[in-house]
Amino acid sequence: MPKLKRATLAEQAYEELRSQIVSGRLPAGQRLLADQLAGELMISQTPVKEAIAMLARDGLVEGASRRASVVRHFTPEDIREIFEARMLVELDALGRGIASGRATPEFVARLRAIFEAHMAEVGKQNSDALVDAIRLDREFHELIVQLGANDTIASWHRVIQRQTQTIRNFTLKSYSLERTRREHSAIVEAVAKGEAEQAVAALRAHLLASRDAMMSREPGEFPVRA
Repeated sequence: MPKLKRATLAEQAYEELRSQIVSGRLPAGQRLLADQLAGELMISQTPVKEAIAMLARDGLVEGASRRASVVRHFTPEDIREIFEARMLVELDALGRGIASGRATPEFVARLRAIFEAHMAEVGKQNSDALVDAIRLDREFHELIVQLGANDTIASWHRVIQRQTQTIRNFTLKSYSLERTRREHSAIVEAVAKGEAEQAVAALRAHLLASRDAMMSREPGEFPVRA
């Protein structure tokens, strides 16, 4: 790992560790030892401990003490709850945003650009591109939530998004390109037409399909305990 040189080392350590958790480089159940991580990041243990506490706040780390903290395991019930929360937030933001006229041509252009960039990265079929694809998938849904014009809800949604992507632990083999292309495209086109009901239905179908696909995977394919 590169040495962290800028200010706010705790925040930078948090970003690095969060990225490793979301990508699966730090898998569920992995112990997070402050001394070991501090050595890898070439910083002191104090900002690492603070970063671990921040990860626990986001629901990505669990453990009674920082010394015994581990990357969180997600149960099937956790998955159901996370997707229920996402549907409540995303469907409401999308429907109200279109009805309020916030799905402007500029917004649609941004959403379409993220979608196209996302598909391009997945199509490269390499691990580096997959990292960018996961980021773009997250940005697609976060942009939808911005239609709700509520910064507090948007901030909470970002935490839920990180938990979702931690559960997925995508690989090139497990990433469903065609399903994602079809479902995201349906959302973009409905938003572009200003069809609130159609857009909400497309987003709901996408989230339900993602939840069901995650629930149907073999136990060894993603970090969930039964």
